[in-house]
Amino acid sequence: MKPISQRLLHGGIIAVLGRSAIAIGVVLVNALIARLLSPQETGLFFLALSIVTVAAVIADFGFGKTLLRVIPDAVTTGEEVKAHLHIRQVFIAVMITIAITVVFLISPAGLWLAEQLSHGTLLGELMPLVASWLVATVVLSLLAETCRGYHHIGAAILYGGALTGLGNIVLVTLALTIAWYSSITIGLKQLIILFIISSSVLVLFASIKLRRKLRHDRIEVSSESARHVKGLFVLAWPFWISSMAMILITHAEIWILGYLRPPEEVAAFALVARLALLVSFPLIIVNSVLPPIISELYARDDIKKMERMLRGSAGLTSLAALVIFLLLIILGDWLPQFLFGEYFSGNWNTMMVLAAGWLFHVWAGSGGFVLSMTDNQKSGMLINVAVGGVTLLAGVWLTSLYGGLGMAIASSSGIVLINILMLVMIRHKLDINIYAGLSGFRDLLNEIQRRMHSSQIKTESEDTGEATR
Repeated sequence: MKPISQRLLHGGIIAVLGRSAIAIGVVLVNALIARLLSPQETGLFFLALSIVTVAAVIADFGFGKTLLRVIPDAVTTGEEVKAHLHIRQVFIAVMITIAITVVFLISPAGLWLAEQLSHGTLLGELMPLVASWLVATVVLSLLAETCRGYHHIGAAILYGGALTGLGNIVLVTLALTIAWYSSITIGLKQLIILFIISSSVLVLFASIKLRRKLRHDRIEVSSESARHVKGLFVLAWPFWISSMAMILITHAEIWILGYLRPPEEVAAFALVARLALLVSFPLIIVNSVLPPIISELYARDDIKKMERMLRGSAGLTSLAALVIFLLLIILGDWLPQFLFGEYFSGNWNTMMVLAAGWLFHVWAGSGGFVLSMTDNQKSGMLINVAVGGVTLLAGVWLTSLYGGLGMAIASSSGIVLINILMLVMIRHKLDINIYAGLSGFRDLLNEIQRRMHSSQIKTESEDTGEATR
């Protein structure tokens, strides 16, 4: 296995390229959707996407995070049997949770929920398609997390999720671009079908790749190993509760707006929210690489090295996020108008409030992953649940008063509070700081200088050896 520094550098390069492409692709997809669909259908699409995202977290049941926790540990200790058994058990178990979630979505309760959020019957009529989209999204997400657990960062970025994987973005962007240039009319139903087809194609390719890996290793499964792996499922439910609370904070805003406001306002908020989310992309890039490395360093009890790595990465991502934040300020209301059309101009205040929350999130570092990968997932769960509940109540109240701006204030406040509490908890549990700071930059510079010096000494040693011979 390559040293952590090499894997971090190699994975970082891939993550930067892949996530940068995703960031550009998401903006392009959203722009095409806003111009191909009516404002009402655009709002309904984002409601459908939000339903899929939240339902995917429910159906995942936290198993995706356990893959990131178990696979790196098993690889580090040479227990490939443990990793492979866990993967198989996860995919069997998730079929059950997917079935339960799908039944709810297409049941009268699911149809009623869709109609309440959309103020009409169109989204309810499309719930069977939304359920199909959910199935493909969950399976694809688990395949991506499996790749990430083995530190195959490129594959993880390619498969991703509903609108977070490079493969989906490329395929959908290509199809929508052809439709736009050819003046082909696309409705909400056709758009959802396009996402289902795209995700299904990626599931097929990812499944073939994973099957080849498991078959290639020819690991014999014993009943004793199976009994040990079953105990790993106790990891899942804290991950699940924590993920549910966090996803509700970031997606309840769409649901609350959908319930209190017309679909057109949902579309306007969702589009600028995705522009604000660009501020967090530097941290998303880092989080594509860090989780298995955090888990490995924790297994080695090398906490101080973990702290240096986390503070250094938080410092770099904060600088990049600050640049994006300043660009949003400079470009102002011109940017959403240019990308999405004149109808969606006039929401600059909402965008910047959301962007400020994400900027703080980047500065605070990878708190959620640190707690999850160091056996403190229950603490993260409690923080997310407590703050999530408060954020939901504040969101309903502020949205009823100020519309999308009120929801943005509640959402950003929740993100800031969660990160503060996670920083305090990590300091208490692990006795380290992970937020960006001068010490993080200094440690990073020292590490770069040390490696350059070591490389120079190695080169000089090799030259001396050649001269001697």
